[in-house]
Amino acid sequence: MHEGPPPPSRLPLHHAVTGAPLARVWSAAPDGYGDDALLSAEERRRSAAFHREPDRRLHLAARTLLRTALSRCVPEVPPAVWRFTTGPYGRPELAGPPTVPRLRFSVAHAPGRAVCLVCPDLDCGIDVETLGRSVDPLRVARAMFHPREAARVRDAPPEERGGVFLRHWTLKEAYGKARGLGFHLPPDSYAFSPDASGGPRLTAADDGSLWQFAQWPLADRHLVAVALRRGHGPDVTVVRHPGPP
Repeated sequence: MHEGPPPPSRLPLHHAVTGAPLARVWSAAPDGYGDDALLSAEERRRSAAFHREPDRRLHLAARTLLRTALSRCVPEVPPAVWRFTTGPYGRPELAGPPTVPRLRFSVAHAPGRAVCLVCPDLDCGIDVETLGRSVDPLRVARAMFHPREAARVRDAPPEERGGVFLRHWTLKEAYGKARGLGFHLPPDSYAFSPDASGGPRLTAADDGSLWQFAQWPLADRHLVAVALRRGHGPDVTVVRHPGPP
């Protein structure tokens, strides 16, 4: 009897020596990626409801990426078996099967790219945006950002203003998703500032020291931001995989 290929090995979610958490990030371009057979009936209905084919492919890629990423961390659960629910403000969570440690995740997509973050039992959020997107950065910053962030966008040279805006926007999206509130969390109630090394730091918030952030460009076309509530534990290592699982 012919046997299929062995299942992939389990990807650890904690450092083998220190025990510190690992947060794993995968990405995928929607063209040629995605498998309808892995989706639930509800996910397929949502996919079919998109009027534009690029939007449908992006949704398919994001859902396929999430399911396959979870199964790389728990290979004994096939991608099609995962079940999901949502919190009161729409944050998706696993409904089953149960795992040890409990898996947490976040998914985002922008034209041309889907991203997925998986980590062990930590509040987490991820965002991706297209570089050079058409937006009035100063107008949106004045309406949506903390005054200190809006001033940073305003004071940037005109040719850099869009990049400064996008760095703040992706961080705020990732943080709102990690809190499970999205923009139900007033975006002007907290701020991001660069720390001594130039990395993002949460300020003007009571729990800023409990959070960790990472941000990087992806394939010169997108910007990714990650938010992780590490609490009083050790720093989380963000593992960036070069493509889909």
